[in-house]
Amino acid sequence: MVKVVIARTRTSLLETISEILDFVREPRVHHAADQPRSKRLATGLWLFLASLAVTALFAFLTLPLVLLTEAGPSSTMRQTFSNPVLAVVVAVVIVGPLIEEVIFRGWLTGTWRSLAGSALFLAIFYGGTALLADADIGPAGIKSLGLAAFGLVVVWLMRPFGSRSRVPGYDRVIPFLFWGQGIVFGILHYQNFSAASPILAIMMTLPLIVCAWLWGYARIVLGLGGAVLLHAAYNVPVVIGMIAMRGS
Repeated sequence: MVKVVIARTRTSLLETISEILDFVREPRVHHAADQPRSKRLATGLWLFLASLAVTALFAFLTLPLVLLTEAGPSSTMRQTFSNPVLAVVVAVVIVGPLIEEVIFRGWLTGTWRSLAGSALFLAIFYGGTALLADADIGPAGIKSLGLAAFGLVVVWLMRPFGSRSRVPGYDRVIPFLFWGQGIVFGILHYQNFSAASPILAIMMTLPLIVCAWLWGYARIVLGLGGAVLLHAAYNVPVVIGMIAMRGS
């Protein structure tokens, strides 16, 4: 029995790795519902472990430079994690991954509904944030959480009006959009690190580019919810580590 489980696990892992590599080499669009639930769960697990493994590998490679240059989180990151624990969790584990996935990968399937839904969600979130800027609504982070929840409900109500029709010519441009979103995602997170060596900062950014490609693949085959869950789960160890460092 154990041997059967091990064999199936190995087969699932190798199949998922092969599918990811094929997709990254030649991005294409298909529907999340095309995979059975058991296959989607296995894919999500392997993508999560792959995200952690990529980050751990680059962390190991950059460790000597980190020790020599005393690199660490940027002032912006330190300020974010200086907030109350609840506010940090809401911002980094819940709202942050949701907003970033909508911005960078919510539209990645190229359907009219994904484009309209992403634009509407962001308009609600950022428009509501601007309108309620001076409002004192409960603990820190509750305002953002409420706006994000409201935006999700509005987008969910669009489901009956959606379709699988895509923007004309999308199949031809998805490779560039897929690779590009990963590079832009990584570059924009460059500011999360404080490093005297540009090489070190780039090395710290590279795993985020790879993770963005992994989560982009998740967006295509698992749906936006799968990509958000992966991103959120990936941020959990970061939050735990930063809070532990703050308390030490």
